Amino acid sequence: MKSLFRSSRLLLPAATFLLLATTACESFLDVGPPPTQVDSATVFNTDASAAGAVIGLYTGLNSSSSVFGITNSAGLSTFAGLASDELTYANTQYDQYRLNTITPTNGSIDNFWNLTYTSIYQANTIIAGLQNNTTVTPAVRNQLLGEAKFMRAFLYFQMANIFGDVPLIVTTDYQTSGKQGRAPKAEVYAQAVTDLLEAKDLLVAAYPVANERTRVNKGAATALLARVYLYQQNWAGAEAQATEVINQTTLYQLPAPTQNFLASSQEAIWMLRRGGAISNNSFEASYFVPASLTAAPTATFLLNAPVINALADNDLRKTNWIGSFTVNGTTYRYPNKYKQRAATAGGAAATEHSQVLRLGEQYLIRAEARARQNNSSGAIADLNTLRARASATPLATTLSGNDLLLAVESERQRELFAEWGHRWFDLIRTGRAAAVLGAFKNKAWDKNMEVWPIPNPQILANPNLTQNPGY
Repeated sequence: MKSLFRSSRLLLPAATFLLLATTACESFLDVGPPPTQVDSATVFNTDASAAGAVIGLYTGLNSSSSVFGITNSAGLSTFAGLASDELTYANTQYDQYRLNTITPTNGSIDNFWNLTYTSIYQANTIIAGLQNNTTVTPAVRNQLLGEAKFMRAFLYFQMANIFGDVPLIVTTDYQTSGKQGRAPKAEVYAQAVTDLLEAKDLLVAAYPVANERTRVNKGAATALLARVYLYQQNWAGAEAQATEVINQTTLYQLPAPTQNFLASSQEAIWMLRRGGAISNNSFEASYFVPASLTAAPTATFLLNAPVINALADNDLRKTNWIGSFTVNGTTYRYPNKYKQRAATAGGAAATEHSQVLRLGEQYLIRAEARARQNNSSGAIADLNTLRARASATPLATTLSGNDLLLAVESERQRELFAEWGHRWFDLIRTGRAAAVLGAFKNKAWDKNMEVWPIPNPQILANPNLTQNPGY
């Protein structure tokens, strides 16, 4: 297991170059291999070079250098899973997360911050280059601009959920923004909404590349907007956006639990292709599937009892999404949504990509939004749609009020465990962290633990940054 603690860097890249990807162009637009660096003043003169800039943004989110950043599911799923009640680790390496005692000098926290703001800088550069652009073909310009605005919204939404108030930088003036103070979390959410509404207008229903969902479309912008509205407690907005996605039945469907996390899944709304060779499968499998199923775990993320016990034995999510192995009479269980730990044999295309947005979450968003608006029957119908897919016993139609909200919480735990930190963020946004995690971890819960510390190197570099309370 590679170290998650990396050296610190400056808040934003001190250069006027836009980093571009050099891999997997055939999976996006056929633009040919872009250069490693292109001057941002000239990169937006052609369709091909502008598309290359956007490809570079995607590649940076899911590359080996970002594997334990918040733009990468392997990182956010593991650390937030440890901070909640989902995961434990077979040794003490990540106890700061498991024990909720993260320090501002923790190197992985600084990694989260740096990698995300580097990507935000890239998104801002693309937006600035395309906003009033007349040299890129209009349809291509709209697609690429919509993707960049979506990406900025996604990145800021993640940052606000982890750190709370964060600098809200929407320009490419890194010298000024490098000294910018923190904006309120509500303002960051509002910017994400603005970006996503604009992205929806710019994007179309079709994906940029046929038979690929590794770049975003209008459906992805709609799905993320539903999630942001849920976090803002805009229940009507969340329901409307989720319904818009759910109703796109020609694009999105709920397959059996054996098919959810395949690269070809019809449930996928947006996936991230792992950087490097085309045969590389997901980072999730490479970190969650144990290297050995015959030896006691020494470097393995294991599932805690609350996840295992939440799933009934007849629930196909338990049999298909949880792996197990027994050593010396002790059984260990681990997340097994992704199965392919190694690259696909023979250099063939990967069979699994990282799912970022999928249809199952949209049913959960709509169920909660409906429950919050006292539409109990609608909420239960959405929950039972997911349970029917998993051959689980239907929920009683008499559920209502707080019992129904707890049923939504439990269904989100069953459906979304070990994915993008959903459990951690759910317990925080609903005010349930103290009751659930305090009891599970047998400790007095400090609300300050619900946001992570601003990295110390960032505070030293920027005198206008303040630390979160309790750190």
